[in-house]
Amino acid sequence: GINAEYGVDEELKQDFVEDGITDSDKNSKRKKMTSKVTFHNSSRDGPILTNTTLNVLRYLGKYMLMMDSLKPIAFDVLLSMSQLFEYYMYAVYMFFGSTNVESSNPRLAQLLLKIQSTIIAADEPRPSGINIPAPQVSDLINLHDAQNLFGLKERLIATESLVFLASQFDLWKEYLDNQIPADKLNFLNQFYNQTLPLSRELREAVYSGVASKAMSYSAILQLMGNVKWDIKELMSDPNSYVYVMLQEMDAMQQKISSVSTFVPIPVEVYQMIWSLSVGEMCHVFLEGFGSARKCTHEGRAWMQLDFQQFIVQLDRFITIKPIPGKEVVENFIKAYYLTEADLEQWLRENYMSYSSKQLNSIINCTTAQFSKMMQRSRLSGIVDELIKKS
Repeated sequence: GINAEYGVDEELKQDFVEDGITDSDKNSKRKKMTSKVTFHNSSRDGPILTNTTLNVLRYLGKYMLMMDSLKPIAFDVLLSMSQLFEYYMYAVYMFFGSTNVESSNPRLAQLLLKIQSTIIAADEPRPSGINIPAPQVSDLINLHDAQNLFGLKERLIATESLVFLASQFDLWKEYLDNQIPADKLNFLNQFYNQTLPLSRELREAVYSGVASKAMSYSAILQLMGNVKWDIKELMSDPNSYVYVMLQEMDAMQQKISSVSTFVPIPVEVYQMIWSLSVGEMCHVFLEGFGSARKCTHEGRAWMQLDFQQFIVQLDRFITIKPIPGKEVVENFIKAYYLTEADLEQWLRENYMSYSSKQLNSIINCTTAQFSKMMQRSRLSGIVDELIKKS
């Protein structure tokens, strides 16, 4: 069962309880508990590159020499350079990108679709243009091993190589401006203003594939579902699922530390992985709290205590300002304290941030205090209507 599988380490639990007070001594103790990560230093370690990236750079260098020697076809050469970069970008996405990019980054999804429709070979060959076979990931790459954080090492090397390649184009901008005809500069500017920035945004699509699976979110949510929030007395300790969260975060940090011994991790990548993971955790809190069928004032205070302890513990791993999802969770808990008169206004202002299930949980728990079934039905009707309109 879940409880047996996620038994709470008593020593860690004691450290966690002691660390709830954030004075400097205890903060330093918390820091010592955290596994050390080797961060990438570009001046010391050089760029993170693959052999493929080096080959692409060599080809791009030859293309630029060709532009200088053959002025009449300079724009055609530039077009080939952009397509080579786009194919590389498309390959990184196909190998390592998350599947929900359409909703998380529509502009990036649109660019990838354009690359697919103009460069990648389809079932029916195009009568004109290029038809390059779709890239195939090596069988040696394992993106399903939780111990290796779902291929974090390979994801990192591929993605940071792409980011480095984009940075090289930044260095070539003035040269390329001078090589192509003035009437073709719009194409070049579009490449620099859209394609290159979006290639950097591919990072989030890749690393979310790690963050979304790095911790046992569904198991934690199941533990939250076992909590009875209709208690009659104030609690001084967090629920056990919070300790499980801490253990999961420690385990994730140890795995990141292990990966960093092979490939030093850029600070911005480390921050992104943790930021995405914290966002996932806050979503778990929201889902867990939003599943409550009954909740007293004391139960709401317990929710606040659980979430506050989670936020305090984040300092052991990373300092994120603002914390992704924090405001949404806190706003949700505060809604439980609203009067019936204020609750309707809150629903109208905040319904876009929450699911129908979560909103109805607040309605059920809040109106239950006043035993007003008609008010509950009216507010639920308002939520349904708002969601339909959106």
